[in-house]
Amino acid sequence: MRNKSIAVVMLILLISVLTACGAETPTATPAASEPTATTASATEPTATTAQAGEATATTAETGEATATSGSGAATGGGKTYALVPKNLGNPYFDTANKGAQEAAKELGVTVNYTGPSTADATQQIQLINSLIAQGVNGLAISADDSDALVPAGKAALDAKIPVVSWDSQIAQGGRTVHVNQAVSEDIGRTEVQLLAKLIGSKGKIAILSATSTAPNQNEWIKWMKDELTKPEYKDMQLVATVYGDDQDEKSYTEAQGLMTSYPDLAGIISPTTVGIAASARAVTDANKIGKVIVTGLGTPNQMRAYVKSGASPAFELWNPSDLGYLSIYTLDAIASGKIKGSPGDSFKAGKLGDYKVDNDGVVLLGKPTVFDKDNIDKFDF
Repeated sequence: MRNKSIAVVMLILLISVLTACGAETPTATPAASEPTATTASATEPTATTAQAGEATATTAETGEATATSGSGAATGGGKTYALVPKNLGNPYFDTANKGAQEAAKELGVTVNYTGPSTADATQQIQLINSLIAQGVNGLAISADDSDALVPAGKAALDAKIPVVSWDSQIAQGGRTVHVNQAVSEDIGRTEVQLLAKLIGSKGKIAILSATSTAPNQNEWIKWMKDELTKPEYKDMQLVATVYGDDQDEKSYTEAQGLMTSYPDLAGIISPTTVGIAASARAVTDANKIGKVIVTGLGTPNQMRAYVKSGASPAFELWNPSDLGYLSIYTLDAIASGKIKGSPGDSFKAGKLGDYKVDNDGVVLLGKPTVFDKDNIDKFDF
């Protein structure tokens, strides 16, 4: 009996050993799959590439950067340019981008629309340095600060990247040429002339500008003040110049402050698309339509309701879409070697025709248009 029991025990042990040996086979399979896990780790850079693509998508969302870029036969050699406004989310610059994208399609180049979130020179400089590192083929920049951007512009030029400033110039040494929307003196003087006509050349007036460092704004204001010294404006008094930093709410608040500080204020000149709309809204909300007249530089779609209500009976502007269009044609002419950007150089800018670089290194778009109730519905930008 005892021998029989031993035999049974031995049999059970043998079965257990055989069973354990059979279990080792599936255990070895996960070990063999470990290189697969390593392969997965090796694909992580692909995820990084996708993240870089996401940044491009974000730019496209904010400025529709490449949505309408040209893809045809490239006279520009398939180049990639950057259109840099003072800040994103500004209807004036968004309209300029539409013209830039139209030019890009015609030229067969890519134009990426990218800029700082606010009109800030430091942010703009950081962006320009990044674009230089990316190796773009050209930069078209509306400067937040004329002098502050010179070193960044010079760095681009040293890297053989042509720089065209537009709308608001980079000072000499930081750009190849400047594309000017109109003669600064003409803008400053006609702004005063237009307001004088609207208020009967009499009363207290104020200027609501963008940023205090914006070179184009300061140049226009200089000529406004000079125009006001003429005898025909002896009954008009400039009482204040304030800055809304091209931010809607701040501009609105500044306009309210002007009407509070000067209850008998007769008019506001705001040579910025953000400021003029905010000022007209402030006048409307204060129930001062007809008492405080707003004029300046704006876009028809933005100002249509204020023109018709009388808050801003008339204002001026060139076509910002044409300005963006001309800026890209100018940049491409330089980047493609058609011109050097030297005084006297001439080139063709698509539908806009022939242009020449003047003795100051400036390409001039043309004279601004006055918009009022008689013509504003003929424009859509």
